[in-house]
Amino acid sequence: MPILTISNNYPNFQLLSPMVEIILQKITTGERRTIEKISIIVSDDHTLNQLKKQYFNEDVFTDTISFNFNEINQAIDGEIYISIDRIRENAEKFKTGFQRELALVIIHSILHLIGYEDYSPEDRQQMDRIQKLYLAQVPLKRLYRIRKK
Repeated sequence: MPILTISNNYPNFQLLSPMVEIILQKITTGERRTIEKISIIVSDDHTLNQLKKQYFNEDVFTDTISFNFNEINQAIDGEIYISIDRIRENAEKFKTGFQRELALVIIHSILHLIGYEDYSPEDRQQMDRIQKLYLAQVPLKRLYRIRKK
């Protein structure tokens, strides 16, 4: 059974597993963690908004939601949902570039599965610092492709 599965549910968009696997390897090595299984579901604003309503009782848009299925100190087992709509909008809003924003969201999501949180300002600062560290270590190419219609 593969440790990474990707479900590309966004029209004409395909997240590519080789580069995502490199990101996973960098983070799990750096954090001294192992992976049992991670599923990434590539989706849209509507889907993530529905998940936020259903599981968090929040009617907001978000770029990612992570569901952690493992216990503390066990191998990572979880699902990551990402919204291509939100990532595109944030890349434009923050002038970061789509590929960089996509990589940042994937890193952020994996850190959540490891156990990092971003509820308090201190937690957000720590997570931001760690995200930047890993973002600087991964190549920002061939992370996705646009499928022909």
